[in-house]
Amino acid sequence: MLHYKQFSAWIEVDGHELEEYGVEGDLEKNVVVCWIASQIGKNFSINWKDKSPFRDYTLASYPKLDGTSVGGMALRPSNFSGLKETSTPIITLKDVVTSMTSVRRYMFSKLNVTDEDEYLDQSGTHLGEIVLEIWKAEINGPRMIKTGSSATHQSTVHERSKKAISHCVGYGEEEQAAPRSVVSSQRVGSKPLVTFIFKYRDYSLLQANGIIPPPANNKRRASSDEALGQAAVDVKEKSNVAAIRALDDAIRSLREQRASLLSKRSNTGGSQPPAKRVKREGEYISSGEVIDLT
Repeated sequence: MLHYKQFSAWIEVDGHELEEYGVEGDLEKNVVVCWIASQIGKNFSINWKDKSPFRDYTLASYPKLDGTSVGGMALRPSNFSGLKETSTPIITLKDVVTSMTSVRRYMFSKLNVTDEDEYLDQSGTHLGEIVLEIWKAEINGPRMIKTGSSATHQSTVHERSKKAISHCVGYGEEEQAAPRSVVSSQRVGSKPLVTFIFKYRDYSLLQANGIIPPPANNKRRASSDEALGQAAVDVKEKSNVAAIRALDDAIRSLREQRASLLSKRSNTGGSQPPAKRVKREGEYISSGEVIDLT
């Protein structure tokens, strides 16, 4: 759920709020932006609420889907129609009115791609965006419903300008709905009180771009692999240390034997001539030191 001052907004699919990723806000422009994961064929709704305990003016919400404005909804002042000061009604925008008794639901759809040159000039700057502007507003009065709304067209872009976007906002089949009262409104002020922007993409694309973090089990696996690698290095280092110590012990033992033999030879004394030394060439100890054997 996105928050800005007393306002909150979120996107729901199948009655569940979609998780937001990479949330950023610009307090000077009254804008909050995030990413959400879309799924082809799923209906969605835009939801918002004002948590002010009391409000003496009308709020109006104006959604834009892929840059196309669709019908919004107004929220009367807190004291209108006997609303209690503690009430915080949730405004839900989920469809486009196509006649007095029919609607078409918002739906994530597959983006239409074409190679026809007539679509080259259509930049699709806001493709992949659900924008909700909330304004102070004045209600002018009732108006007639426009039948066969042109807002229900599905986006089509040239194949050279789709910018790695594979989803767009489409609309479900026409459904019967209860008659609605429709009014015209007028924005008050020079800019919205807040603008919520939900950038939607395929889940795998968001994950590939690092916007959605990897699953926790992958993190654990990476940590485990790192630990195993470190353990292997530790074992190797310990083995090297043990080998060096064994070699030092062998050298020390040989030196002690040599010293003992030299001591015996010097203490044999007088009458018997010392035994003739025979030099054996090329006899090496593993330490690399050359010694004479008697």
